[in-house]
Amino acid sequence: DINQLERFLDHGANEILQLITTVLAVGAAMVWLSPGVAGVAFLPIPVILWGSLQFQHRLAPRYREVREKAGDVASLLANNLGGMLTIKSYAAEAWEKQRLEKESEAYRLSNRRAIRVSAAFIPLIRFAILFAFLAILVIGGLQAWRGVIAVGSYSFLVFITQRLLWPLTTLGRTLDDYQRGMASTDRVVELLDTPIAIPSGQRALPLEAVKGTIEFDDVGFAYGGRLPILEHFNLHVPAGSTVGIVGATGSGKSTIVKLLLRLYEVQQGRILLDGQPITALRLEDLRRAIGLVSQEVFLFHGTVAENIAYGSFQAPRLAIERAAAQAEAADFIEALPQGYDT
Repeated sequence: DINQLERFLDHGANEILQLITTVLAVGAAMVWLSPGVAGVAFLPIPVILWGSLQFQHRLAPRYREVREKAGDVASLLANNLGGMLTIKSYAAEAWEKQRLEKESEAYRLSNRRAIRVSAAFIPLIRFAILFAFLAILVIGGLQAWRGVIAVGSYSFLVFITQRLLWPLTTLGRTLDDYQRGMASTDRVVELLDTPIAIPSGQRALPLEAVKGTIEFDDVGFAYGGRLPILEHFNLHVPAGSTVGIVGATGSGKSTIVKLLLRLYEVQQGRILLDGQPITALRLEDLRRAIGLVSQEVFLFHGTVAENIAYGSFQAPRLAIERAAAQAEAADFIEALPQGYDT
């Protein structure tokens, strides 16, 4: 979507500015030379503007659908590339290929519907311009023949008429790029305007002051549209203690951690850290006070050292190497061609 918007700003916006400047400058010259001929030259412009508004009204929902379908294809490709091991292990290549073909066909058809409208509009603009140009040739020629205007002025009028009307032939393509760009802009703005679901508290939590007493007080939580996964849940973890929570898959073990990190909000009860409700604490301070080892592995773009130090960006090299050694990863990291800088 950003690339689509960039394409319009790179070319379309410049073409619109050039078109406005040309119409104003050339139009003023034509009015000065021959107001009658200028009036004929300007006749197609209202028609083109009216048609352009109708064109935009019909094309906007079609290009919005195109961008949504393009997003579906991109999401599916990202999932397939990220889950390549799973796809291969289940021999699901044919299934995923079929899904991709289905999404690609939906994108092609939506693009085809949009292009059909666009392709019908551009010739209409050119017919209107052709009509105006022929009218100017006839009317201007008659005025020159009768001696109303000089032959040189007539020749100049024909020349600048081309400069006035020919840029309008690109208006259809420019408006087409504009609608594509606006469809992408709407999607980006919707994302930016999405309200923050979990607001941060205002109370600071200095890391050195955290003791680590955790308390779940009558907590209830359910994922959207599903039965509650936690009801009247109470848990007290004293500072410095170690607690293991076991249970069947889906019983809420990971949910407890996510609620503590405020990745989700409790729907009943409260969670306390050192006696303070976590909803009152600054999100950044709360999450910095908690060390999470996720069951989902993810590597960021960058070096091995940057991935190990992620979250503690100022960690010294010695601390990074010590962490790798404790994780029993130091041997294979050092065997890499550039070690921790790979």
